[in-house]
Amino acid sequence: MPGRSVEEAPSRVDNDAAAREARLARADAGGDLEMPSGGRGRVSAGVLALLLLQLLLPLGYYTVRADRYDERFAWRMFSAIRLHQCTTEAVEVNAAGEESEALPLRRLVHVGWVSLMRRNRRDVIEAFLRRRCEEAGVREVRLRNACRSPGGEALPAQRYARVCTTGAVSTPEVSLGSRESDP
Repeated sequence: MPGRSVEEAPSRVDNDAAAREARLARADAGGDLEMPSGGRGRVSAGVLALLLLQLLLPLGYYTVRADRYDERFAWRMFSAIRLHQCTTEAVEVNAAGEESEALPLRRLVHVGWVSLMRRNRRDVIEAFLRRRCEEAGVREVRLRNACRSPGGEALPAQRYARVCTTGAVSTPEVSLGSRESDP
């Protein structure tokens, strides 16, 4: 500014430096990290709620979920179902009642769907059956999963079917992962 001497300017700069030093000293001592009153309790309650949610969601898989093959939100490290090795085959029945050759699943649907069908994910299998029923001339669609346990033992085949005209879906009476078949 005109009319000011050069000696006056450094005092303002020095005051800013002193204020900055004081702020740094308070931050080192934890003074600037203080929460407003009640804030710490809300944060603690939020963290506790998040931890409880992460514990309770997987527990639902083990207690109330009917489809044991749907392992979303489950502790998979405890799962023997995940280790089942299954082969999947699907066929269609035309209007004349003739059964087709095995469908080329990897050419018909995304490989991720094939993998989920191989794992007996009921919602994915039912969506696949519904989608195939939309094709012209298809009267019924059948899907069969032949599975082996982690020990190599052959498990009962899982058979799914959809009658296209009625929309009736048949699923395995007892799935390999259902609570009825648990030891």
